[in-house]
Amino acid sequence: MRILICGTPGVGKSSVSRELTRLLNAEYIHVSEFVIRKRLFKQYDEIRSSYEINDEEVARELERELEGKERVVIETVYPSLLDRADKIIVLRRNPKLLYQELSRRGWSQLKVIENVEAEALGYVSQEAKEWFGRTCEIDTSSRTPLETAKMVLEGKCDGEIDWLNDDEIVKLLLYLDKIIS
Repeated sequence: MRILICGTPGVGKSSVSRELTRLLNAEYIHVSEFVIRKRLFKQYDEIRSSYEINDEEVARELERELEGKERVVIETVYPSLLDRADKIIVLRRNPKLLYQELSRRGWSQLKVIENVEAEALGYVSQEAKEWFGRTCEIDTSSRTPLETAKMVLEGKCDGEIDWLNDDEIVKLLLYLDKIIS
């Protein structure tokens, strides 16, 4: 069984993935760490503090790594790097809380804002839906990693999450847009 845990940075992917790995006695692949360890990046983007990758090369190497693995939890920001998964879980987090979390990490303002906007707009969720056709979205805003992991195992989802229906989040996005403009 392949369980894909995806979402923007700061939604709880690592914590939930570790809980699932423990509960299932499964293997765990953190795609960003895999990319760095295997040196599957083109260059490092200083402005965004992130690695630029060749998606096709990473997808090929990831499939090689997954060959023969029966029970694995895969964590990534980019769901389209996988050819298949048995469960596709998109973790979501209220953009206001996400802004606080990413700011606490000491990230650049640009990186924080880009990731908060991506979450508010549902960027990772949309990519997962387009790639796999089916997803399970879970709002981690008020759940512990263990509660979220148990939802994954029980097949429970929150349905489609649309942050843009919240006036406070729209105001936050307008504010953040002014900052980067």
